[in-house]
Amino acid sequence: MAQGRAGAGWLVAVAVALTVLVSTGVWNPFPDLWTWINTSGPVADPIPRWQERLGGSPQTVTLTDDFVVVEHRDSVEALSRFTGRRNFSTEADWAAVAGTPDKPVIVAGKLLVKGYQVLDPRSGTVMWRDEEASAVWTYRDEVVDVACRTPKDCEVSGRTPATGKKVWSTGLPGMGFVLFADNPELLGTTPIESDRIAERHEPGTRPELLAFPIDGKVYVVDPRRSEARLDPSLEPGRRDRITVAGGRILRSSATPRDGGCDVTVTALDAVSRQRVWHLPAGQHLRTFDGGSCDQRRLPTGTDSVLVGLTIDGREQLIEAGFGEQVLLCAPGEHIVGVTGGLALVRSADGRRLSAVVPDGRNPAKPKALWHRKTSPEASAALRGSVVVVSDRGPNRVIVLNPEDGKVRKEVKSDADVLAADDKGLLLGQRRDLGYLPFD
Repeated sequence: MAQGRAGAGWLVAVAVALTVLVSTGVWNPFPDLWTWINTSGPVADPIPRWQERLGGSPQTVTLTDDFVVVEHRDSVEALSRFTGRRNFSTEADWAAVAGTPDKPVIVAGKLLVKGYQVLDPRSGTVMWRDEEASAVWTYRDEVVDVACRTPKDCEVSGRTPATGKKVWSTGLPGMGFVLFADNPELLGTTPIESDRIAERHEPGTRPELLAFPIDGKVYVVDPRRSEARLDPSLEPGRRDRITVAGGRILRSSATPRDGGCDVTVTALDAVSRQRVWHLPAGQHLRTFDGGSCDQRRLPTGTDSVLVGLTIDGREQLIEAGFGEQVLLCAPGEHIVGVTGGLALVRSADGRRLSAVVPDGRNPAKPKALWHRKTSPEASAALRGSVVVVSDRGPNRVIVLNPEDGKVRKEVKSDADVLAADDKGLLLGQRRDLGYLPFD
């Protein structure tokens, strides 16, 4: 028996050695077989226009008019949107895209190293660079950064993406924590998440106000006035949440009472700090969980509309500027996507998806542009100017026109949706990336 076990051990050792030699390319007696093992099948049926196997699983993927920008753990690369050909690849610990879809730039840097570079996605050429910034936020219209001269003396600035020219700047105290990365969380709104549909990484418009959490306080920066202000009234308590949206400063205060939470939500004018609107008693912005009333979450929505709950638990949309209710869902319905002028609403049983136009005159009966049957396992989201549905049973991805619900593209696939706009769709499965144009 001992001899048998020894023989088995030698076989295992030989198998491991052969696997290491083949996988590292030192020795490969079966090149055709190894190529077949490493070849992926199509990520969709019909097959994509192009499909590329990346060097590793991407962290983020951003789609622009001409390029696909892929951020990896230690590098960033830009591919041609039309062919999948790699334009360039360079080392970077973080990267993000700024600028408009037709004139994008790549902002990239190293962790724990001040400064960043702005690259041309066509070639990787450095267009401009900064040597002092500790954190960067990327938008369609601006690159916003923070640079600190001393631990208690910082400056936040807005720059044009193409040239780096300063458009505005204002002072801030020390940040109180190490940023050194792209798009650290500010105190604004957070988008609605969708299963199997990646978060949107295409840059949006810079919000009207930026709110920085510093040493337990909130500094509100108004780029239009090149001003940063701290008021004692804006110092949040343990169960307070201060955020900004629609050019307003939102304060949500929660008090435990009888196993629940009493919540008050008030919106202040950014200049006068006077109250502009407040939610009726019992309504809130879903910023807390459980009976502790600690508000650990940011409001969901956009910079112009917020997702909230009524006192009877129905979801609603609130216009951030003046607090007007513009959409009231039926009991059990869920808002799964929203822009300033359109909302995707899922029925209580999950079997119907509707596109509705929020309307403050009749929020309980909004204009429905279309309805579509879906499976309860499907997920949906607004991406760019299209509606994306990732369905199950069977596995498929469907892209719809938001205005009439007509199908732009339908493919069989169990891959994740990484990005989409009005021209095409990017699907990803582990290291494989496939592009499907709508034409």
